[in-house]
Formats: sequence, C-alpha cells, structure tokens
Amino acid sequence: MRSIIKIIIFLLLPLYSLAEEGFVIKGKVTGVISGYVAILEHVDAEGKPVMLPPRVRIVNGEFTFSGKLEHPELVQLKVSTKTVLVFLENTSYTVESSLDSLKGTSFKGGPLNDQFYTYQQHSNKPPMEYVKDNPSLELSAWLALRNASTAEKAQAGYDLLDPAGKSTWHGKALLAKIESFKRTGAGAALPELKLIDPNGHAFSIGDMTGKIVVLDFWASWCAPCRAYIPQMRNHYNKFKEKGVVFVAVSVDDDKAKWQTAVNETKMEWLQGLTEGGFKAGAGVQKNFNITSIPYVVIVGKDGKIAASLDFYKKDQLEKELDKLVQ
Repeated sequence: MRSIIKIIIFLLLPLYSLAEEGFVIKGKVTGVISGYVAILEHVDAEGKPVMLPPRVRIVNGEFTFSGKLEHPELVQLKVSTKTVLVFLENTSYTVESSLDSLKGTSFKGGPLNDQFYTYQQHSNKPPMEYVKDNPSLELSAWLALRNASTAEKAQAGYDLLDPAGKSTWHGKALLAKIESFKRTGAGAALPELKLIDPNGHAFSIGDMTGKIVVLDFWASWCAPCRAYIPQMRNHYNKFKEKGVVFVAVSVDDDKAKWQTAVNETKMEWLQGLTEGGFKAGAGVQKNFNITSIPYVVIVGKDGKIAASLDFYKKDQLEKELDKLVQ
C-alpha cells in the first residue's frame, strides 16, 4: 500500500525582515516509500500571502524542499498526528524521523533553532530571566518580543538586551513595537475608527471630540468579552449621567453573528462593527496595537487616548474614569 505523509508547517509569528538566501530542508522518514511533503500557504502581519512551495514529492522515503522567508519563523512540523516546534530561517536543515514516532525526530541546522532547542530542553528559567542571562541571543530577543503585551513589558524586555541582541531581527521588531506603543499610548492622537451600527448606519469616533469615550473592543466569539459585559454594564450605569459615552467595538468578521450577539447580550450602549475583523497586522490590531480582546481604550475630551487597558488591567477602568470626570 502506498503511504502518504504530509508535513504541514504553520507559520506562528508573522513579522518581517530581509533575507538574502532561502532555506533548504532535506528529510528522511522511515516507513514511508512515497507521498508528499506539503507546506501551508500563510499570510504575514500585513495580510500578504507568504509564498512557499505548496508540496514536494517523497521518493524512497526522502524529500527535499526549499523556499525563502522574509524573517526567521517559529514553525510547527507536523507528521501525521505528531508535531514538533522548530525555528526555520534561511539556511540548510536535515530532518530524520519515523512515521510511527516523533520521539526520535532529528531536526538539525540553524543557530536560532539550536538556541530554541537548548532553551526548551535544558532551561528551567522563566523567559525574562533567560533574556537577562543571555542578552545577545536572537532567541532572547524573540522571547522579549513574545512577552511585549504592554508598552512597559516591551521596554523592559528591550532594556535587557545588549547591542548584539538589539541588532537581531527580533530585537529590531521589538523596538518597532515600542514605537508602535508610543503612537497608541496615553496622549497619542486617536487613530481613525469608522464603524457601522446594527442598522447599517456609519459613524466615526472622531466625531465625538469633546466627550469622554470608552471603546470596548470585543467579538461575539470571545467568551471573556461576553463574560465582561455585566461589569461593563455597571460602569455604564455609573458614568452615563456624567457624560461618558460607551461604545462596544466589535471585531467580528461575520456581521450576522455580531447582530445576533448584540441582541442576545442586550447592551444598552452604542454598538459598532469595524471593517476587516481582527486580522493580524491590519485594522484595529495595527492601528490600536491590540493583540487580544477584551481591550478597552479611553478617549479624553481632547480626542486623544487617555488610557489603554488590556484584559489584565480592565479592572482599572472605573479608576481611570473617576480621574477624567472630576
């Protein structure tokens, strides 16, 4: 019987860099005579397709495929139902594995993948302690970037890197994220945000200058967002008479599902749907530097951002509004 195996690579970190040479992966999988090696097409942070070879043939249990990345990618190598994480960059690799088990999988090549393997297998340190102890490694810059969910965390991680770490692609990406936080931090001008209400009428948050506005980014499919609605209702009831405008900003892709959720949740405040959903590197993710929801942005009367609160800081909303309405 002809065995067919697919090795699927999911690109997990959609960022950018310049690469001069491509990658080549040569593999041997025991227990497989012929079949295909397939790589999923993926999109980068701007929503552009990352063009990699769709598939190559396995001949006598061996395969070779090549491609070119714009920057190092953390990928998931999947053989049948077994997976292994590797860092792929534009260099040469060898893979040896068995169809029956991935325990003995050997994936060799690439300094970043070697750093990642060593970190996974031998380090018991929390990520930021590893960064502190290894400030020159690109893996440290990658870990700091992964940890950069807020402006404070991004800057703290960047400060741990030495010049060599900062000069890596991920170090430069971390610096770019810090600059992005500055553009969307307290005191920054509110990015353009055009919405449609459940009746299909367009409105813009920019037209609300002169009022304190609370933007609650959510989606019908986001369980934590829906669980947060009763708490948001308490804030609404407390501050609506003080001139604060509340707007639930949905990042749903499906308008019908959004409208159904609006009817189910019975939120009394303004409802708006953004264009483009919640795509990485686009729309609200790009303009407001939002990577997860629920997420709250408070806009002052001057039309500038007064505060941004992620899921872990949402309890600070009442405190921030108390300061603004005084």
